[in-house]
Amino acid sequence: MDDQADAEDTSGTLSFSLLLDKSLPSLVVIAAWNPGKDLLAMVTMDHQLIVHRLNWQRLWAISPGMFSNHPPLPFYLTVTSICWRPDGKALAVGHINGSIAIHDVENGDVLRKTGTHQVAVECLYWAEEGQNITDNEDEIFLYEDRTPRFFPPPPKPPSMPGTAPSFDMSSVLGSAMEDLGGGSLKGATQDVKHGLDVLCSGDKDGVICLSAFGVFPIGKLDVRELVVNEMASGTKGDEKSSEQLLNASAFQVSLSSDLRHMTVVCTGTSTVDGRTRSTSSGNYCLSVNTAILGDRRKELRQVALQASSIEELIDVLQTSLSVMEKQWSEAITAVYEKFNGFTQLLREHGSNVSPQDELLGLLTCGYASPALHQFLAASVGEGGLKRLAKSIDTASKELYSVLSEHMQPAAEIIAFRLGELRGLARWHARLACVGLEESLMDRALEHAGMLLVQLERLLRIVSETTGGFRLFFVWLLKALRQLNRETLSQAETLPNVDSMAVANFLQTDFEKDPIGLHLSNSVNVIVDVPKEIEELMDEVAAMGGFKDSKFLQRTLAQEIDLLTICCHEAFAMPLKVVSPQLGSPCMILLCNTAISPIARIPVSSTYFEIKQDDGVLAVEQDDELLVSQYICFRVNDNGSPDDPSVVGILRGFGPNHGSQDKRIFREAVSFQLDSSLRCNDIALYKQRQLVLLVTERDLETGDWTGQTWIMLLQLDDLPFHILETPESGANLDLLHLCSSKGSPSDISLRHGKVRALPQSDVVMPLAVSASRGLACVFTSQRRVFLYDLEEDEEAKDEDME
Repeated sequence: MDDQADAEDTSGTLSFSLLLDKSLPSLVVIAAWNPGKDLLAMVTMDHQLIVHRLNWQRLWAISPGMFSNHPPLPFYLTVTSICWRPDGKALAVGHINGSIAIHDVENGDVLRKTGTHQVAVECLYWAEEGQNITDNEDEIFLYEDRTPRFFPPPPKPPSMPGTAPSFDMSSVLGSAMEDLGGGSLKGATQDVKHGLDVLCSGDKDGVICLSAFGVFPIGKLDVRELVVNEMASGTKGDEKSSEQLLNASAFQVSLSSDLRHMTVVCTGTSTVDGRTRSTSSGNYCLSVNTAILGDRRKELRQVALQASSIEELIDVLQTSLSVMEKQWSEAITAVYEKFNGFTQLLREHGSNVSPQDELLGLLTCGYASPALHQFLAASVGEGGLKRLAKSIDTASKELYSVLSEHMQPAAEIIAFRLGELRGLARWHARLACVGLEESLMDRALEHAGMLLVQLERLLRIVSETTGGFRLFFVWLLKALRQLNRETLSQAETLPNVDSMAVANFLQTDFEKDPIGLHLSNSVNVIVDVPKEIEELMDEVAAMGGFKDSKFLQRTLAQEIDLLTICCHEAFAMPLKVVSPQLGSPCMILLCNTAISPIARIPVSSTYFEIKQDDGVLAVEQDDELLVSQYICFRVNDNGSPDDPSVVGILRGFGPNHGSQDKRIFREAVSFQLDSSLRCNDIALYKQRQLVLLVTERDLETGDWTGQTWIMLLQLDDLPFHILETPESGANLDLLHLCSSKGSPSDISLRHGKVRALPQSDVVMPLAVSASRGLACVFTSQRRVFLYDLEEDEEAKDEDME
C-alpha cells in the first residue's frame, strides 16, 4: 500500500483525467485509435466492427457477416486485426480467411477487398512516407501525370439493378488520387506532398505482404523461408551456417517512415543448418532490409497509382460488359421465345418451312400462310409486337449509352495511362528494379488499342442491328394491319419500309444475333471477318500496326479478357521483382517458451524520428535525421503466470539515407516489476514513454485480483545498453544479455505516474492515442474507461474554474 500512497500527492491530485466511463454491450477484443480524428475502432466478441466518436457516439457498426461472400448464410467472417490509414480516412480490416477489407471512415462501406493471404491476417500496419525524407540531387524523380490535361474524370461503373455499387478507387487511394485526376487539378505538375503509403500485413503462416495504398501489391516475403544471422560455423575453413525459423507465425509488423526498415515479431522455432536448438522455440524479432521501398518510393508510387487506376477502369469495362450482356439478353430472349413459338406452330400445321422463309414469303409475295396469320394475329398481336419492339429499342439505347459513356472513355484513359507507363518503362535504370518491364507494357498497350477498335466496331453493329430490328417490327406491324383489313388511314400512320433492308436483316442478323456474339467471352466463338478486311489488317501489320492481325476475329468480351490478363501480368511484376530484394534479415530472440508459456506475448512497436543530439544513441553516427524504433514486450519470468512480469524494450536505429553498411545498431533494457505487480498490457506512448496496465496481488488470497493501475513510465530513466551480436552461432537472447549488463530488476508504482482504475477486472486491449494523448481501458465487466494522459483531474477542474 506504500506505492498506492505515493501514487497520489499530499494535495490529493489524481493523475490522468477520467473523461469517460461507459458500459459496453459486448467485450472488446481489438481496438485502435484513428491517427487523424477523434475516432476509436473496436472489434467485439459478438462479431461487430464498431467506430465511436470521442464522446462515445456511435458513428457506424457493421456485422462481419456483411463482409462474407455469402451474405444470406449465417456465417461470421471473424475480424482478426485492424489498422487505420495514416490520413485516418480509411480502416483496414484483416479477417480469419486471409482477406483484407478497406472501409470508408464515414459510413463503413467496403471500398476494396483483396484476398492477400491464405490464412488469418494476424497483424496490420499502415506506414506513410515521412515528410522529412530528402533525396540527393541526382536521385530526384519527378513525373507529371498528364492524363487530367486531356481527359475528364474517369467514368464510374454503370449500375445494374439488384447489385451493390462498385468501389470508388479515389476513396481507397485518398488524397494521392488528386495527382491522377481523381480530384481537382491544381497545376500542371503533380502535388508531390502526397507520398507513398504502404499497408503491411502478416498472417498465421508467417507470410508478410506489402501493398501500396493498401491495394497494389509491391512486396511479399515468407518468414519461414528467410535465411537469417548467417555466421561462421566455428568448424573448419570459412564455412558458414545459416539460421531459419520453422513454424513461424507473425503477430506484429511495422515499417519505418523512411520505408527502409521493417520489423516482424513472430513465434517460431530456430534452426541452424536444419538442426533445431534445444531452447530455440520462442518469440523472435526480425529486422528486414526494405531499402528498395525507400530508394524507389517515387517510382513505386507512380506505378502503383497508374496501375491501380487502370485496374479500376478495367473493372468499369467488365461491369459494363456484364450490364450490357444482361440488358441485351433479356430483350433478345423475349423475341426469340416468341418466334420459337412460331416454329412450333408451323410444325403443328405440317410445314417444314423455317420462320425466316415464311416471313420472306410474306415480304416478297404478300402471302401469309394460316400458321403465320395465326401467329401474328393471335399469338403475338399488335400489342405484343409493340412491346417486343420497345424492349429491343430500349436495350439498344442502353447499350449505346454504356458503350459511349462508360466503356469508350475508360478504354481511352486505359490506353493513355498504359502509354505513360510504357514511357516510364523505357527508363530502365530507375524502373527495371521495381518491375516495370517495357515488353509487357508494349503488349498491354497493343491490346488497349485493339479494344478501342473493337468498341468502335460494336457501336456500329449495335446501330445497324437495332436499325434492322426497328424496320423489321415496323414492317410486321404494317403487315398485321393489312392482314386484319384495317383502313388505309390507319396503315398510313406507319412509316414506309425498305423491303430490301428487311430482307437483308432476315437473311443475316435475325438468327445470328451479332450483338450477343460480341458480348460472349466463350473461347470457342470466332467472329467472321470478310476476306478483304483480313488482307487490309495484314497490310497494316506489315506497316507497323497491330502485330496480331487476326484480332478482329475475337469478340469484345474476349478482347477485354486478354487486356485484363496482360495488365495483370504486367502489374504482377513489381511484386515479383521487389520481393527478392527484401532481405538481409537479422534476428533477436525476445524470449523463449521456457520463459513465456503463452505462445504470443503483448507487444507494442513504433517508430520515431530523432536527432543524434537527443542523446539516445550510444553509437557514433553522422549528424542526420535518424529513424528510431522501439519494441516493447512482456513475458512472465520462470514461465509461471503467478510470477512477476518482466518487460523488455528494444531500441534499434537505421540511418535515414541509404547506406552500404548493413549493420543495425541496437540498444536494449529489461526490468522486472515488483513482485506484487503483474503487467496486463503495454503500449508505447510518445517518444520515450511507456503506458502499462498493472494489477496488484491480493494479499489475502494471493491471486491477481487486487487494484488495477494505469501507469506511465519514462524510458529516459532506464539505462539502455548496446547489444553486440555474438561471434558464435548462439542466439542473441535479449533478456539474458540485458540481465548480464545490470539492467534494473525492480520497478514499482513509485517509479511512474499512476492512477487506480475503478474496476480491477481489466482485460486487453489497451488502446493509446499518442496524437490525442488518450488511453482507453476495457474491462471484463463490459465497461470502458477513457483517460487523458496529458492532464491531471484536479488541474483540469482548476482550469474550468
